[in-house]
Parts: sequence; C-alpha cells; structure tokens
Amino acid sequence: MNLKEATRILVLDTIHGAEIIAEELKELGKQAEVFDPYHQSFSKALDYDLVIAPVHLNPNFEVVKQALKMEIPFMSHHKAVKEIARLKSMFSDTKVVEVTGTVGKTAVCELICQLLKNKKVKVLSHTSSVTRFQSAGAEVQFPRIGGAPANVLKVMRIAKEKKLKAEIVVFEISLGLTGIGDVGVITSLEADYRIAGGTKDASAAKIASIQNYAYTDAEEIEGRNRKSAVIVLPDSFAEMQEKRKEELKGFNTNFFGTTAKAKNLWLDGTEHKVFFDGLKTVNGDSVSGGMKFHFEAGFYGDYYRNCLEASFCTVLSLGIPPERVNTGDISAVSGRLKVETRKGRFLIDNSNSGTKLTFLDEITKMARRYSDKMILIAGVESEYVCEGVNEEELKEVVANAARDFVEIIIVGAEFKDKIEGKTVFFSDTLDAALEKAVSDSEEGSVIISNVKTWR
Repeated sequence: MNLKEATRILVLDTIHGAEIIAEELKELGKQAEVFDPYHQSFSKALDYDLVIAPVHLNPNFEVVKQALKMEIPFMSHHKAVKEIARLKSMFSDTKVVEVTGTVGKTAVCELICQLLKNKKVKVLSHTSSVTRFQSAGAEVQFPRIGGAPANVLKVMRIAKEKKLKAEIVVFEISLGLTGIGDVGVITSLEADYRIAGGTKDASAAKIASIQNYAYTDAEEIEGRNRKSAVIVLPDSFAEMQEKRKEELKGFNTNFFGTTAKAKNLWLDGTEHKVFFDGLKTVNGDSVSGGMKFHFEAGFYGDYYRNCLEASFCTVLSLGIPPERVNTGDISAVSGRLKVETRKGRFLIDNSNSGTKLTFLDEITKMARRYSDKMILIAGVESEYVCEGVNEEELKEVVANAARDFVEIIIVGAEFKDKIEGKTVFFSDTLDAALEKAVSDSEEGSVIISNVKTWR
C-alpha cells in the first residue's frame, strides 16, 4: 500500500521524527496519529490502513506485534519521506543528493559542497554537523537538526518559510536512502552494527534502501520522468554485485574506488574516469591531461581519498561538467580526521557523533607519521549523543593501546575510576581534555581526539 491509497495512518517513534511525518500527512488530508513505543503502552485496538515505522525499530514492541498479527501493511520512515516529497512536488526543479553509510557521510556532503563552491549555484546542505543555504558567497544557517530521514521534510519546510530556493540539495540520511535523490550515495558499510533490537544489520538496511529508487516506467517524479536514479556505491559492493543481482537490477550503478566512474546521465551520457594517486587527483585518460586539485593542510589518508572519490563521482553524476568543478583549496572537515596544529602540537581531530573506537588503529598509524609521542583522548560526551561508548570495549582499547601513548584521557563521568592504568586520566568534557593534553605534552607531539560527541 502507498500513501495515496491510505487514509488512517499510525506513525511510530516520536523521537526520530514521527510528528514531522504526521504533520505532512495531515496536510495531504490523511488521518495521522503518532505513538512513542519507547515510553507509551498501546491499549486500544488498531484501526489503521498503514503503519509507518523507522527501519531500526525493535519488532518486539507490542504495537508492532499487534499490527503484524492484524496484517496491517508497514512502511519505513525512509519510504514515507519519498512518497510525501513526490505527492507534494517538494523537489520540483531541484537536483537532490542523499548520502548514507557507516563512515564518511558528513565528510562526503561537505566535500560535495566544496566542489560546487564559487560556481554560482544555490546549494542547501544538511548534515549532522550543520544545515545551511549558500548562494553567491552568502550563507544562511538553520537550527541544528539530526540525520533522521523525517528531517528532510523539516529542512525543506524551514527553507520554504525562509523563501530559500535551492538548485541543489544535499542531505545526510541515517540508515539508508529514501529515494528522493538524483544521486544516492552509500559511502561505506564498514564498522557494521545491529539494529531493530539486534534482529538485523545496519548494512542490510542500507543495501535494502536501494529499492527506494525503483520507479515504474511511466511514473512522474516532480516533473521528471526517469526509470531509475544513479546510485554511487563503494568498492565493497563489487564483490556482492553477483549475490545481489536482483536488488541492483535496473539501476545505474557507479562504483568508486581505485578507478572511479561517474556517468553524466542528465546531459549527454558522457562517461568520465577519475584516477586517484594518493591525493593527487586528476580527471581524464591520463595524468598529463587531467584535472588537479589543490588540498589544504590536514587532508590525508584513505579516509579522505574514499570520501573525495564519492564526492567527485556524485558531482559528475549531477550533470556538472568537470571544468565547472571547484579544484582549489579543498579542505578537511572539522571533526573528521582533520589534522591541525594547536600550540605547536599536531591535533588529529576525529571527535564527532559517528566516531567509533574501531577507527583507532588507522588513526594511530596516521599519527606516527608526525611523532611517536602521542596522547589519546577517547570517550563520550553523553549529553550530546543518543548512542554512547561501550565501557568494556573502551577498557579493552585502553589496555591494548596503553603502550602506544604517553597518556590516555577518558572523557565521560560514567567511566571515572572504572578504567585503570598508570597513564590513564579522566575529564568531564572534551574541551577540558584537550587543554590537559596540550599542557601535558611537548611541541611536536600528536594529540588524537576520538570522542563521541555532536559536532
């Protein structure tokens, strides 16, 4: 069942945007109710045509079990956002990019905006770090908004209220693609985790979301007819392409990696090859005839090479010719493996809402290029994030990493006195930890900041 056919709709999970979706449905003339399965108990009989629930919701909630027993159709928040956008012609005359994945979502969104910079293009970008509208050097910032799919609708409502009309919109989306985009990007599947009460992998939800880009031949999408959208996929998908032949069938899939490709589907079907030699990036058939990028300091390693590959493929897939892509002063993104200096020390800043302890091996190898004298800051500022850091995992990391670091500073009051070590110290905040790290180190040392916080 689709939204056009449904009349009475129950939308689950007010924490992750049920009220936003319900408000849009009411504007479409639907009877929509919201319910918080985390804090409410459902007592009345279900009388709905459709239940809308997030992909991560635990299927053991009573309201879910009752709806399944009554064979009421379910729809994900992702799919609901797509259908609402279509019914309201929300992206008429606007090109849309949506980015999902375990690692690199924010960095890819920000790099896309950098590649489009100074091209007189009005761009609205929404990430877990910032939502802003940019046009001809001017910038309008929105209130801070999370990456739940329902927030696509909230961002567009605010833009409409502010009378801001973007030519390109870039969205960071949690746990999959909605299908609203001209280009859908899956940045990564690494560091996978379980969702829906431990019943499925987050990577499975992201892969399944590719199906949100399936349209019938005659279906009109905001004034444009198309059979499918472009999906830009990481190299890791190449191995599973055979296994998932049916899921990928009919899509214009582009793989980015050692050699990245992007088809300019909306102009002339030209195929561009993008070759990457470290971070010396060129466009064309040979290095001599290619396009070179200028990178500011702090832009290094596989992480940024992968993010740039995805970003460049995406921009080309939007139909923007290579010669119109900004190649000057491409810079690292704050809180995403950005290398900077602080009072003579090197700071590798990877403190953000999506950081994981599993990234530390790669970051430590990167840090050793600067110095063997290293200080690690890890932990969580729990008031800013809904998913914390596992105490046992943190203990294991500290035990294994103690020999590599001059000092380890743990952020988070909940860990105080629970993790032992002669060189282990505790701090209530990230800022205080950074001050201590600078104070306790000498010039030329490296400070690794890997704290889970909202940046």
